[in-house]
Amino acid sequence: MRLIFSRKGFDSSAGGCANALLPDGTLLPFPIPDPDSPLTYADLRHPDVEPAALIRDLTRGKVLPGHGAHLDPDLDAAALAQRPRGWRPLFGQAGAAQRHLLNQGVQVGDLFLFYSWFRPVDHDGSRYRFTPRGADEHLLYGWFQIGSIHQLGGESRQRVAGLNQHPHAFGTRGSLNVVYRASSRLVLPGLAGRMPGAGQWRTRCAERVLTEAGRSRGRWLLPGWFHPEGRASVLSYHADPNRWQRFGDLVRLQNVHRGQEFVLSCDDYPEAFPWLVSLFTPAP
Repeated sequence: MRLIFSRKGFDSSAGGCANALLPDGTLLPFPIPDPDSPLTYADLRHPDVEPAALIRDLTRGKVLPGHGAHLDPDLDAAALAQRPRGWRPLFGQAGAAQRHLLNQGVQVGDLFLFYSWFRPVDHDGSRYRFTPRGADEHLLYGWFQIGSIHQLGGESRQRVAGLNQHPHAFGTRGSLNVVYRASSRLVLPGLAGRMPGAGQWRTRCAERVLTEAGRSRGRWLLPGWFHPEGRASVLSYHADPNRWQRFGDLVRLQNVHRGQEFVLSCDDYPEAFPWLVSLFTPAP
């Protein structure tokens, strides 16, 4: 199995700000702007907050409710008011990022871990804002085990439930344009099919924080087994040994600023399996 760290959601260039960590600890990743998407920010639903208003406030009006929203990965059935029968979470990738996944041999059964930049948010009585001097972190917020892979070059939207709502079925994405459909259940040693094949973690917890405390968000602190010394492969895009630094039984990693998909072979890092289970069963 391959494990893919996948950078998604708003950032300094796409959207222009962090994603939201709400006052109750809820994580709310934002779809990036996309004028070709069939969906707008006004279409998004959340039980506790109006996403379009939150995004408008945090971007200071640069991203408005009527703007197109690239809802991808599409992990939460409740994110839209209506879903077709048979819907499962979908994730699209195209161009150079999809080429990288192909070159890395990503296939059915492999597991994406989605992460993004998050900052705490509060409400000052008139609008939402980022909490001054709040944490600035990369957090894991979702997972997606590949159940099937669909090349969209000439494929009918009716072939995959929900594709008519998915941004990769619209606009000009190039010839290498793929949509992944999630497995129905997560197949992972130690979880025995107890989890759906894809979904979102609703809250921040220590096990899913990537950023080292007190450091810039791109400086990660990971379990020591991630270090590539003595391994047959390395986390893709991170082959430079200067990016890795042992820190007790942990390892510091300077995450690359470019790239979306970073692939790790669990065949070479079998310690990944119990670590993955810990993401779903965090300590109390």
